[in-house]
Amino acid sequence: MKKVLLAVTSLLIVSQVQAGPITPCTKANLNGSYVMYQAAVNNPDRNHTGRCEITINNGLLSGSCAFDPAVDGQPNFNGPVYGDATMNTNCSANLTVEFDPVPEVVHIKSNFELQFTPNKEGFMGKFSNNFGIYGITNGTRVSPALSSAAAK
Repeated sequence: MKKVLLAVTSLLIVSQVQAGPITPCTKANLNGSYVMYQAAVNNPDRNHTGRCEITINNGLLSGSCAFDPAVDGQPNFNGPVYGDATMNTNCSANLTVEFDPVPEVVHIKSNFELQFTPNKEGFMGKFSNNFGIYGITNGTRVSPALSSAAAK
């Protein structure tokens, strides 16, 4: 019985050591490439469901987003995005994602409030934009390596 109890106790201690402590987030934790999905909740006619592939490097965001066709079948935005990003010590982050569907005529600016998981590999959150659309978002890190292109 003592051997079984010792084995179980040893296994629990090793598991706790391997899991490691939850550590505060830093600006550097945000660097990397991500895939994120969005869905509007307040305006189904706009059909703001989409997928973005972004890279963040020292607070600068770049990448591309593609939104599903509108309810009436009209194509939606599919193109480059840019912006900035900040990480807080509690692992919440704020992103500004901007794009120009009709350059010099229509400019979209979306603000994202995210909460990262303790391992800093995924997040969930909400967004709103300058046209009154708001919704939910979630995503995952696809690479800690930085590149000039969006994640594939």
